[in-house]
Amino acid sequence: MAELTPDAVVSKVKRGEKIDRADLSGIILSNALLEGASFRRCDMVGANLEGARLRNANLKSANLCEAFLSGADLRDANLDNADLEGANLQRTMLTGANLSRANLEGANLQGANLAGARLTHAQLDLANLGGADCSGAVLTHADLGECYLGGVKMMKSELTNANLSDSNLEDADFTEAVLADAQLRSVKARGVKLVGAILTKVDLSKANLSGADLTNADLRNATLTDAKLDGANLTGAKVYGIVAKGAQLTGIKADWLDNSPNGDGSVRVVANQIMAVLSGQAPARPADDRSANRRYFGRGDVLRNASLQFDEGATVEIESLFEQCTIALGRGTELIVGSDGVLHGCQITGAGNITINGKFFDKADGKKSPPGIVGAHQLVVTASGALVGAVQQAPELTRFAFEPGCQLRMRISTSSGNGNGGSKNESRNDSKSAKR
Repeated sequence: MAELTPDAVVSKVKRGEKIDRADLSGIILSNALLEGASFRRCDMVGANLEGARLRNANLKSANLCEAFLSGADLRDANLDNADLEGANLQRTMLTGANLSRANLEGANLQGANLAGARLTHAQLDLANLGGADCSGAVLTHADLGECYLGGVKMMKSELTNANLSDSNLEDADFTEAVLADAQLRSVKARGVKLVGAILTKVDLSKANLSGADLTNADLRNATLTDAKLDGANLTGAKVYGIVAKGAQLTGIKADWLDNSPNGDGSVRVVANQIMAVLSGQAPARPADDRSANRRYFGRGDVLRNASLQFDEGATVEIESLFEQCTIALGRGTELIVGSDGVLHGCQITGAGNITINGKFFDKADGKKSPPGIVGAHQLVVTASGALVGAVQQAPELTRFAFEPGCQLRMRISTSSGNGNGGSKNESRNDSKSAKR
């Protein structure tokens, strides 16, 4: 039984007094105004704090087992090392809260707002986070084993070394989340969104990723042994060193994969090689770089006023300086401008796939010049790349992908114009990603 009445607690808080170490087990403080209160090490087992206003409250090391906190406002509260086992936190506001080392085993956090919260080393096994907002939250080394995370929002969250094994992640959104070295064995993750997520060295053995969106995800050295990937989208995923023995790969969607060790797009895997690479049957690079359908222009070379044509299926890598050159690409031709490659005053035409890791500068006379890139099927500018100029899309519209950190200043027109006309859109991007 609580040693203080609810009115006494509210009065003390109003006077700015601390209530540390008090026995408040079973107390009813629903909808109470307790902002900034100090309840350090208090025994609040089974307390009713439904709808209580506890913003900036100090609940460090408090015992809140089986407490009822549904709809409470705990924004920026300190719950470091607090015991919340079995607590009801449905729809609770926990944005910016400190839950480091907190015990939330079996807690109900359905629909809670944990955006930007800190949960490092937190115990969340068997917890229910269905539909919760954990965007930008820090969950490094957290234990989320056997959790329900269906529909959870984990965009840009930090989950390095976290354990999510045997959890349900169906229809969750982990866009740009960091899950490096995390354990996700046997997760149920049908339809999960992992666009641009960092999954290096992650263990996804026996995971069900059917229909998952792994576009541009970094899966280098990940383990997907016996995983289900049927219907998953892996376009642009980084897959160097991936182990996918026994994985179900039927119906995978991927226009291309990045099989470079550094994830820099320098080794692109096209459609007819994708299954072989994922199954471990193909090397990281083609065995003979000197083959007829592969051209490489090395560092230190300079090419001026040249006219080049590359047929369908060719792969072209440029680490050189090209000036005032015209380059015609056959359908499906891969053109990769390496990190040291510079194309100045050049024009690229044709339905090829272009990846810019280096620099592409259009002609200096701006709108009077024909577009520098015309009719490309796909245009990717990676984090290290820069593109300044005009792009005229193919009739079926060019696919664009711009990684965070790339530099853009470009005009985009449709093929209905004359290169200077048609529908136009100007884009500039110096530090963050953009997609069209």
